[in-house]
Amino acid sequence: MKKGQQFWKDLSVALRMIWLNLMLFASLIVGGAVLMKISGAYPQAGWPGLLLDAFHMAILERVAEESDGLIPILLSFIIPLGTAIILGEGALRVFSVYLQKREHREEWDIMVAKTYTNHIVVCGVGELGKALVKRIHADQPETRIVLIDLRPGLLAEAGLSGGNIICIQSDMTSIETLKTANCHKARLVLLASGNDAFNLEAAYKIIQLNPQAEIWVRLHHHGLADLMDLSRKPNLHFFSPYQQAAEAIAGHMLNDEKVE
Repeated sequence: MKKGQQFWKDLSVALRMIWLNLMLFASLIVGGAVLMKISGAYPQAGWPGLLLDAFHMAILERVAEESDGLIPILLSFIIPLGTAIILGEGALRVFSVYLQKREHREEWDIMVAKTYTNHIVVCGVGELGKALVKRIHADQPETRIVLIDLRPGLLAEAGLSGGNIICIQSDMTSIETLKTANCHKARLVLLASGNDAFNLEAAYKIIQLNPQAEIWVRLHHHGLADLMDLSRKPNLHFFSPYQQAAEAIAGHMLNDEKVE
């Protein structure tokens, strides 16, 4: 059952990537039929017949004869050329990656990420990032999550599985990488790298892409945020796992002393 659901889910991703190509192809066929109707080359043919003729031209079947006039002959060259451009670069490439997604996993994951909206993006997936992702996935297994990290094999390393979690192996501070992960359509972004400079740089760029997203930034030194005037953003939150852990541990120790 799960394999069947995954198949239809993957197929829907492929179709969402090529819907524009399919619409352009349909427009090409309809346009060809309209031109043949206007030219009067086939006065006895109805619209279904003209559409079928245009489709046959698209798949390089000979339809026009020399006696049919200039328009059908020109369409015999134009429609196949347009079909090759529209479907060859778009639909065929997408389905090729889809059929070979095990061999082209990274390219497939990038295609999937581009279809996500209202999802979660986690940048810099170290031990803290992995723990956060595992907790989110355990509480909300249907939530779609995109991980960004330079390390290969991160999902297997972290023991993360499921069709709703994908990983993009790239630089989290690159604006192109953030766009690829559809950060401009994400509802929540977690910046969990151990490098404050990387987290702040990525936070600044994400705010430019998506001013409404909730952004949580790991920082060792909170004063760095003030230097960039980021701390005044209401949807931007900073946290230090060391500070929070220290407060929790110290609180427990002091409470234990009081009990004794």
